[in-house]
Amino acid sequence: MARQKQKLTSAQKRARKKAKEERQQKYTWVFMNGKQVRLKRPETIDGLEAEEFLRNNADPIWLHQNEMREYMDQEEEQLKNIEESGLDLYINHYCGEWENEEGHFLLIEPIDEVHVHVTYMQSAEKGPLLRPWLNNMPASMMIGTCQEEIDTSLDVELSNPGDRFVLNLDISFQFDDYNTMLQSIIRYEADRHFQKYYRLFGALKPFRRKNWNGANK
Repeated sequence: MARQKQKLTSAQKRARKKAKEERQQKYTWVFMNGKQVRLKRPETIDGLEAEEFLRNNADPIWLHQNEMREYMDQEEEQLKNIEESGLDLYINHYCGEWENEEGHFLLIEPIDEVHVHVTYMQSAEKGPLLRPWLNNMPASMMIGTCQEEIDTSLDVELSNPGDRFVLNLDISFQFDDYNTMLQSIIRYEADRHFQKYYRLFGALKPFRRKNWNGANK
């Protein structure tokens, strides 16, 4: 006598359907050597493969801290656009990654022909410097300005615009040394309250280029 097939309840049907959908999302079928093989799908984030999501969305600082510099191509694309449009050559020389012997790190990214974004990190592990004079705001995406007709050095605003608390960066162009960058701090003489924060920048040792992202000579 044939065994009577037991009908599934509505709850069982829903459970099976859900399990099937989960398997379809998790696995895919491909043909290998003439056979159909089930493979696990790559991990996705918001519908994108993890690699593509990181390439499109990850912050350069996070990529640097996680040793994933291969994805840091946004700056290169920006620099390519600057070079192709014939914008200021001097600003290109500052763009890239810099580090000094104290472990302090600079990430400089182009904005336009005279402006850049600057992130100052005390070390690659600690992340952006916290600025106590600005309620511990991270020293990331600070605005740097290089106006060639006035001065070829780069002035980075460490505080609010107009405070004139500035990190001055200077490449020795006159000696054709594009891989060493001197740093100094500039403030108004009356603003002595900023002086107690100098220690956060260490001994202001020169920076050496880690990654060349600017126009070369």
